[in-house]
Amino acid sequence: MDPLTQGLLGASFGQALYGRALGRRALVWGALVGMAPDLDVVANPVSPMAEWLWHRGPTHALWFGPVVGPAIGWLLWKWKGGRLRDWIGLAIVSLFTHPLLDAFTTYGTQLLAPFSRQRFAFDAVAIIDPAYSLVLALGLALGLWWGVGTKGARQAAWVALAVSSAYIGLGLVVNDRAEEIARRQLTTEGVREARVSAYPTLFQLPFRRVVARRGDDVRVGWVSLLAPRPIAWERFEAARGPAVDAARLTDEARVFEWFAMGEATPRVEATADGAVVEMDDLRFGFPGRPKDGLWGVRVRLDAEGRPVGPGERFDRALPAPASELVGRIWRETLGIS
Repeated sequence: MDPLTQGLLGASFGQALYGRALGRRALVWGALVGMAPDLDVVANPVSPMAEWLWHRGPTHALWFGPVVGPAIGWLLWKWKGGRLRDWIGLAIVSLFTHPLLDAFTTYGTQLLAPFSRQRFAFDAVAIIDPAYSLVLALGLALGLWWGVGTKGARQAAWVALAVSSAYIGLGLVVNDRAEEIARRQLTTEGVREARVSAYPTLFQLPFRRVVARRGDDVRVGWVSLLAPRPIAWERFEAARGPAVDAARLTDEARVFEWFAMGEATPRVEATADGAVVEMDDLRFGFPGRPKDGLWGVRVRLDAEGRPVGPGERFDRALPAPASELVGRIWRETLGIS
C-alpha cells in the first residue's frame, strides 16, 4: 500500500510489541523501518521499465526482514541504546509485514525474489484505502493518549491490527463475491467459460472493476456490492496478428506482460509508415475508457512489421479531473445515479 499506511503498520506493531520497552521510539522507528522497503523506487530513474522490474522486488521478499532486520536493529541499538533484542525484533517485524500487506493489493509483489519472479496479488484492497489506514491511526492515537508503554496502548494497537486484518479479509470476500456476480450475469447472457477477474478501486472496499475474457473477446465493467445492479459491460476485441506478435518479442513488452499478470491487452493502429502496437494493463483504469489502463507499452513497427527501436512506456492521462473521477467512484459505490 502507500508508504504512509506502511508506516502506520510498522508503528502499530512497534506499539503492540515494543512500546513498553522502547517507548515512543518503537512507533517512530517502526514507522520509518516499515516504510524502508519502498526505497526500491530509487531505481525508477534508471530506465522506463525499472519501476515494473524492481519496485516490490527483493526488498519486498519474505527473506528481507529476517535477513536485513538484524543489521538494522543492531545499528539502532548502537545509536539509541536499550536492549538489542528489542531493536532487532522491531526491525524484523516492521520489514516483514510490509510485503505481506502489499501482497493483498493488485500491483503484484515478488515475495520470493530473487529466487522466483512470480508476482503475488490477492486483490483484497486498493493501494490507497483510508478506512484501513484510519483504523491503525486511531490505535496509535489512543496509545499516545494513554501512554505508549501502558497496557491500554498495547491493547489498542492489537485491536487496531485485528480490525485492519479483518478488513483485508472482508476485501477478499468482496472480490470473490464480485467475480461470482459477474460470472452469473455472463452465464445469463450466454457467455460461458470466461476468465473473470475483479480488482479493487481506490479509496473504498465495495466497488470493483471486473475484467472478463473469452479468447480475444474482452469485457470491462464495474460492480458495487453496496448497491448491486446489472454490470454494464463495455466490450471490445483484443488485437492479434503479426504486428502484435512482433511487438511482444521486444524486451519492454515481455517485461510489461509479466508485470501485468495476464491483463496486458494489445491494440493496433495503422500509420503511414507501419503500425503502432499499444498494450494496456486492464487491472487499473477508470470508468468511461474500457480499453485504457493507467499505463502500458507502445511499440512502433515499420512497413515490414519490424520494431523501430525499443518499446516505450506510457502513462495515460486521466479521462477527467481527479476530483470528478473520485466523485464518480463514490456515486457508483453508493448507487447514486
